[in-house]
Amino acid sequence: MKESDVAFGAYTDYGKLRAAIVGSAEGLALPPYNPTLHHYNDEVRSALKATGGKALDIRQAMPQRWERTVAQLDNLAELYRSYGVEVYRPRPYTKEERQYLSELQPGSSLLYPADPVYTVGKHYIELNIRRAYRRKEIFPLRDLVMPLLGTDSETHHAVMPAPCPYQPSSGGPGPYLEGGDIICYRDYLFVGESDIATNRAGTNWLADYIRPFGYQVYPVPMKGQILHLLGAMVLIREGLLLLFRDELACDLPPPLAQWDVIELTEAEAKAYATVGVSLDDSRYIIPAGLDRVCNELVKHGVEPIEIEYDAVSYWGGCVSCSTHAIAREP
Repeated sequence: MKESDVAFGAYTDYGKLRAAIVGSAEGLALPPYNPTLHHYNDEVRSALKATGGKALDIRQAMPQRWERTVAQLDNLAELYRSYGVEVYRPRPYTKEERQYLSELQPGSSLLYPADPVYTVGKHYIELNIRRAYRRKEIFPLRDLVMPLLGTDSETHHAVMPAPCPYQPSSGGPGPYLEGGDIICYRDYLFVGESDIATNRAGTNWLADYIRPFGYQVYPVPMKGQILHLLGAMVLIREGLLLLFRDELACDLPPPLAQWDVIELTEAEAKAYATVGVSLDDSRYIIPAGLDRVCNELVKHGVEPIEIEYDAVSYWGGCVSCSTHAIAREP
């Protein structure tokens, strides 16, 4: 598929996937520890505490884990290609990009391209992640997407206003808005809010921007034990969702209130049951090892496609985090 053949735009999270960006482990360096990084596991937190205030270069510090991470990202890309999905991969950072906002928080990552940007309809939106070390991710992704935007006169490229500088980098007023907190259903957007990712200022900015184009935004307050809304809920197909209800500090938004729900345990949520990716409304890529959830999906007419993803999820995200859908059918 040529770039000009990709019909840029994503309309519902389970529309047929046509093209996606898959993350990369190149240059992965995690920041020095601070208390807002509690979503990392115990081993990672201990390693970050021992860096003496410097970023932890994962390829040097944990070479076997890094190599497995590379292999699993490559496997995901090949899985998508086997189903006819066009796959893009981000380039490495430049030297200058690596230094971007390092005074606020050193480090760099390209693992999870679903977080720093979001595509809804024909709108490509560059967002604000709370953790400053991840805000540089927009630059390699921009290089991939701009040629696609340029071939379609109906596309929009929006950039959030920069968050106020603040120490620690995850504090302050923001506005903060992260892709993992946004779920799309037709012309509705559900936005998770917590003290560790998206805040109300970010939700309000999105609502102000997207409302004139016919979208309605619903805030979804969360308790903050799980990083993103997609860690607690995912729409599988029309009328069916997976949900770890205990993480929500509210009822389901009205457009979803009558849907069938496959209820998840805390263990299943923390094993990333909701952080898979739908190829379409009858096939769902899910991390391996969630047998009960897979059986429930089958009962509801959905084929679970299991993938070994423990090396990538070790760093705090899973399949949907490392996948940014840039072309989905309505």
